[in-house]
Amino acid sequence: MTALAAARRRPGLADAIRAEWLRTRTIRSTWFTVLALVALGAFFALLFGFQGAAAYAKLTAAERAAFHPEPDFRPLIFAQIVAGYLGLRAFTVEYATRTMPVTLTTTPRRGRVLAAKALVCSAVTLAAGTAAGLVIVFIGRAVLTAKGVPVNALGEPGMSRVLAGTGILLTLETLIGLAVGCLLRGTAGALTVVSVIGIFVPAMASLYPDWLARLVLSYWPITAGLRLLSMDGDPALPGPWAGVAVMGGWAAVLLAAAFAAFRGRDA
Repeated sequence: MTALAAARRRPGLADAIRAEWLRTRTIRSTWFTVLALVALGAFFALLFGFQGAAAYAKLTAAERAAFHPEPDFRPLIFAQIVAGYLGLRAFTVEYATRTMPVTLTTTPRRGRVLAAKALVCSAVTLAAGTAAGLVIVFIGRAVLTAKGVPVNALGEPGMSRVLAGTGILLTLETLIGLAVGCLLRGTAGALTVVSVIGIFVPAMASLYPDWLARLVLSYWPITAGLRLLSMDGDPALPGPWAGVAVMGGWAAVLLAAAFAAFRGRDA
């Protein structure tokens, strides 16, 4: 009975999640990062909103008649780096402060530690990312409407997916960041890799040969994931759910690699 009682007292996944949530919410930089995620979305929504209005003002009457509005999610190119940072810091902060041995003492099963971090980071980012997406959409709409630029009706088919999809997209980016942070263990190196994945590779797509540019647009994590927020229906690119499935596949592969590395090395 004593052994059974002791077994029952062993920390399970729920205990690991509670410990990770306590650690996450008591670190002040967590909330600065969440605030930055929403604030960056708002700032770049304003910036790109005014840019879009200026571009529309230069269109001819025929071009305006053929104009089809679509939500502008270019601000996410920057916000998703913050989401990646929110994930990677779950590991890199523990390695920097040397608290990882304590975590592994209380929760020896490393898969459980990784799962708890993934679940907590996902929950935080899903909430913050959804808020950021709504901020981006409605600030952009306000700027464009004020300048007389047509915008998508909120009841238009696909808009509910667009409004809800930002949280999903940024959550996947957080999981990619979490995996990279686990693999590299250092904040600077992990953030560099997340930035290369999220910004530099997609930004240079116009310089690639056509076949490579098409691969990047279709199968690179962030560009594939952004299809979830698109309403253009381009048949040459993955559909919304196929695109987010590609990004989810990247996150799953990287998390599997992170688990293998985490399980096989010292704390």
